[in-house]
Amino acid sequence: MKNKYIILLFSLILISLESWAQMALTSSDTLNLDEILITGSKKKSINRKDINGKILELQNPHDGGELFINQPGFGIVKKGNYAMEPVLRGFKYRQLNIQFDGGVHSTNACPNRMDPAISQISVEDIQRIEVVYGPYSVRFGPVFGGIINVVSKRPLRGSRAFASSVTAGYQSNGNNFYSDFFTQVVKKRFDFSANIGYKNYGNYKSGSGETIMSSFKRTGYTTRLGYNISDKQRLQFTLRQSFARDVLYAGLPMDADEDNSSILSLDYGVSDISKSVFSLKFKLYGSFITHLMSNKRRPNYKYTHANTPLTAQDIGGRTELGISTGVRNVLYTGIDFRHIGKNGSRTREVFINACTGMVLPQPKTFTDKVWQNSSTNDFGIFLENKYSISKSLTWLTGLRLDEVTYSILDPSNDFKVLYNGDIKPKGRLLPEITTSLTWNLNSSTTLQISSARASRTPDLSELFINHLSIGADAYEYIGNPGLKDEINYQTDLRLEKDFKNVSLYSDVFVSFLKNYITARVDSSVIRKFMPCKQPKYTKKFTNIGKAFKAGFEVGLNWKMNRYILYDLSASYTYAQNISWNEPLPEIEPFTIVSGIAYNTTKFNSRLDVRIAANQNRVSASFNEPKTPGYAVFDWYLNANITKSLELRISVTNILNRNYVQHLSRAYRNMKSKSLYFEPGRSFNFSLKWNIL
Repeated sequence: MKNKYIILLFSLILISLESWAQMALTSSDTLNLDEILITGSKKKSINRKDINGKILELQNPHDGGELFINQPGFGIVKKGNYAMEPVLRGFKYRQLNIQFDGGVHSTNACPNRMDPAISQISVEDIQRIEVVYGPYSVRFGPVFGGIINVVSKRPLRGSRAFASSVTAGYQSNGNNFYSDFFTQVVKKRFDFSANIGYKNYGNYKSGSGETIMSSFKRTGYTTRLGYNISDKQRLQFTLRQSFARDVLYAGLPMDADEDNSSILSLDYGVSDISKSVFSLKFKLYGSFITHLMSNKRRPNYKYTHANTPLTAQDIGGRTELGISTGVRNVLYTGIDFRHIGKNGSRTREVFINACTGMVLPQPKTFTDKVWQNSSTNDFGIFLENKYSISKSLTWLTGLRLDEVTYSILDPSNDFKVLYNGDIKPKGRLLPEITTSLTWNLNSSTTLQISSARASRTPDLSELFINHLSIGADAYEYIGNPGLKDEINYQTDLRLEKDFKNVSLYSDVFVSFLKNYITARVDSSVIRKFMPCKQPKYTKKFTNIGKAFKAGFEVGLNWKMNRYILYDLSASYTYAQNISWNEPLPEIEPFTIVSGIAYNTTKFNSRLDVRIAANQNRVSASFNEPKTPGYAVFDWYLNANITKSLELRISVTNILNRNYVQHLSRAYRNMKSKSLYFEPGRSFNFSLKWNIL
């Protein structure tokens, strides 16, 4: 089945390249690189938010997940100080479509998600981030709760033919060092850029002075080579690799000794092919992860030496046509394909029986199949149409159909016995439909209503994981090959209003969820590893019949004068498991984020505050702890000392608060056990030298 899809995808690409390339050669306009990589249409939809690269550069976050901490509607899952993950309105993991440059995907090899997609890109390589709040686009793969598209830096045409910069910095809390080097060469037809980064972070201290095990080392680079075949035809190759070492995860049972990723992508684009066809795009990519985790730094190492080498592959591509079917109508249509494969086992060398304390005369070795050599294939076709009914009213509709298949090639015997040999999920067809109406009520007021019916197939861990602790609690989890697809019926109502110096927005959403995937204790399945320990039983992934979410994001941006900017946002999500009559787990509390900035040509300064309320709506079935609220202040300054030298200074957690974010994992398999507290006060300095 997989080979059939790959052959079909490549055949379409080859046929289209041959037929369209000649038409493109006659064109005279320069092809904009954005037309290849950026997910937005010609006119930005108001349910899409851009996280500006200038803000990211000022705040200088060290991790991909940390980028979202001050964004309305977002929280982050934190298991360590590395590889944090964004959560949007309570949607997380595969419920969010996270991608790079409009269609490049990656997947985690670790079942505890030590290596999520967002961790595979260096923050120094990010130009900006595009976020679609909700399942309101069908062009870039299945979408259940929202899209996060990370747009990476690229050579800037119109600038110098050669340019480079070097950055080096230090953070006091953790004795952290980091550096980054960027260079570009731009010629008439060719361009090349490279970004190389290094980080060495130590264990930080919380506001109370407690040392939090959180150190890591990371080296990574991105290279990009582009060739303008003609003024309207471009080919581009990108390679990014990252190498993380000795990553400590206080919120997980093991640490990562190594995490290596290689992500390759090839883009081809043609613009203005004819009067009706304004764009043709192709993208091929491959993501390859090798991951090694162990417990050698943990208290239970004296009982058992555990090593888990794992691999993951994410391979796919897409092709899309942009067609003007009339003066007021634009249609995007295309196909995409994605293959995810995971494999690897855990080796346990047991020296002491942890239940009896007896020292074994000879160590015993056991092998536990983690992924059972499982994979999934997704072949999709989509249509997205944008019709201007009038100058003030636009109607967008989208249709998508995905065929999804699974395989499990090396199942464990106990897993087969549990399900009487019926362990291969059936293939399935997933329809997705979205529609939105956007009214420009006047020159300063815009109203948008969006609705969608979206689906999500179960993840490989939800289907095939076999007695591993991958949740926020102490239970072993087991997959369920009989899981149904999640379904999301969601509606957003968004209003934007611009005054002379003030912009206001509000977004209210409601989401009705069917077959929501969660986990529940199954008293018929006994704990497999260390059966003397509690909890005694295992959690099995299952579907919730009914659940819902509702919430809002509101905010304002106020240009107080030429130099001073003020922004304020508030967000809240209410989520309920109707079938079990309890809250859904892992939902961010009511949060306010505010900041005031003073910007001139010489320096930019900003003071931020993040205020989170108590989270008392927690899930009893997940033993989810309540968390107290907090208020944290951060200050940032970027100053241009000379034309080529920039100084960055910041003080984070100015008041040295001892606080924990609600989605952070509690300590696991550590000498001390507590909530995962955030860093206390830190003084941060860096210099950036712009060469030439």
